[in-house]
Amino acid sequence: MTAAAHSERYALRLLGPFEFTAPGGRRIEITSKKGIAVVAMLALSRDGARTRGWLQDRLWGSRRKAEAAGSLRRELSNLRKLLNVDAAELLLSDRDRVCLRTDLIDIDLFAARPGRAVGELLEGLEIPSERGFGEWLREQRGALVPPANDISAVAGGGTTLPTHIVDTSAPPVGFAGRPAIAVLPFANATGDETLDYVAEGIGEELIVGLSRIRWLPVISRNSSFSFSESDDRKLIGQRLGAQYLVDGRLYRAYQSYGVSASLAEAVTGYSLWSRRFTLQSPAARDELEQFVNELVAQLESRIEHAEQIRIRGKRQDRLGVSDLIWRGRWHLNRLTRADSEMAQKLFAEALALDPDSPEALIQATAALAWSIWAGRQPQDQILRMRKLAQQAMLADPDDGRGFMLAGIAEMWLRHPLEAKGLLKQAIALTPSLALAHAQLGGCFNLAGQPDQAIVHLKTALRLSSNDPNIFYSLGELALAYTQLGQWPDAIEHATLALARRPAYWYAHVLKVNALARIGQLDAARLACDEFVAATPHFSKRFLDWLPFVDRTWIDHLVGGLKMVPGRPQDWPERDSQETAA
Repeated sequence: MTAAAHSERYALRLLGPFEFTAPGGRRIEITSKKGIAVVAMLALSRDGARTRGWLQDRLWGSRRKAEAAGSLRRELSNLRKLLNVDAAELLLSDRDRVCLRTDLIDIDLFAARPGRAVGELLEGLEIPSERGFGEWLREQRGALVPPANDISAVAGGGTTLPTHIVDTSAPPVGFAGRPAIAVLPFANATGDETLDYVAEGIGEELIVGLSRIRWLPVISRNSSFSFSESDDRKLIGQRLGAQYLVDGRLYRAYQSYGVSASLAEAVTGYSLWSRRFTLQSPAARDELEQFVNELVAQLESRIEHAEQIRIRGKRQDRLGVSDLIWRGRWHLNRLTRADSEMAQKLFAEALALDPDSPEALIQATAALAWSIWAGRQPQDQILRMRKLAQQAMLADPDDGRGFMLAGIAEMWLRHPLEAKGLLKQAIALTPSLALAHAQLGGCFNLAGQPDQAIVHLKTALRLSSNDPNIFYSLGELALAYTQLGQWPDAIEHATLALARRPAYWYAHVLKVNALARIGQLDAARLACDEFVAATPHFSKRFLDWLPFVDRTWIDHLVGGLKMVPGRPQDWPERDSQETAA
């Protein structure tokens, strides 16, 4: 008989094939893969507890929230029937959390010496449909592999290799020169120790969110959480191979809670960005998810800007694939025809060096997309864009941006159902992708569903208030309010869009149209004069390009422009020479 058979405690085997044994040696047969995963994830968590939302995201992340919640409830019900048959209840749950009584269980992994684990963690357990579980399992298995420079795990020593043997300042293998980011543990400054798990959970969720930004490598939790608040930031960056560090704290803020977060360069310690957020209840799953998505979006924007500035300072003859892409992104964000052409040239050079680079494919597609929109280019160019986006999706099927660009192409081809499906997939892969939310809102507008458009457009604005494409979201909100006949709101959002991009002809059209519709003809005339000055080559051909499902909306917009007294002769029907917006 095994030792477990004589034990008065439960025994859980995680190394090798999963095995759960009750006191006396009775095998607890859990036949469901996700049931096994729930037990393992709880057993390896602090105090054996996880939030319901955390479990749902990793084991039922491919389903809608309501379906995921129902599936978790059923799984927990089945587990309780198996685990809570003796006097002591092993599995406890409430409205927000699930807990495994690990104090009653001997877990083999915790008995193994560090670096001496025998057998693969959860050998043979795979759930291919759930990416979140796969990421968690890879991270946990990776934590059992002793670091290459840890002598205590290799030769029995107690010190790390000298720095002249292992250059800890060099980026780890696999980063390919890309800037890596490390999330340090968020401190619990509330004075309430029961909220330690919340502070730690914020850092964990942030790592998961950042990992969905495919161009930005993220250091795993097991590495970054091994450092403390007092450790030197430059040393942390060197040890982890991270160029950027994120840290923060959870604190009380009157009747609610606050979270402060900051981004710094590891090498210089220079603070690039910091912000405070308010949470009514940090344990509320939906609020925490919204906060993390917003934080991820803002961090991505700041790091992208910092990288563009860094690459601009490098000599032209030293640019590799990554450098060419970053320089191209800087030009693309300037939103001019000349910069667009330069961006396309740089991305083409990057693809020539590495034809299979997912990042080069995505950026080349994005540059082509801007060129198509700005120049009202014909369908053959849109078909070319769709093909390029599909190549990007195949190169990296986990990058939401490829799906977003494919969705934009379908939208411009007047395929709203296909476009919505691809854009929703983009958001599922990368929830912080503000432009995907904005484009989905635009798609609903073109399909004549402004109420649904507004929800997604406001999400885009909340996620990234510094996005260089924010004028698009504001303009689409102006269109949604135009379709609803809410003229003051249409005027307000069109004006905000023009404040960000004065030459945005679409916002000019919507503002003039709304002013004319409510009878403010003098104001409409002034707005029309500003429009003509900013976009002298505008004509009805601009509007004809717009891929509305209901083409009468184009007539509606033209009709509003015609209501303006004293407008230029034959405007907007006149022919014009196309120019970038």
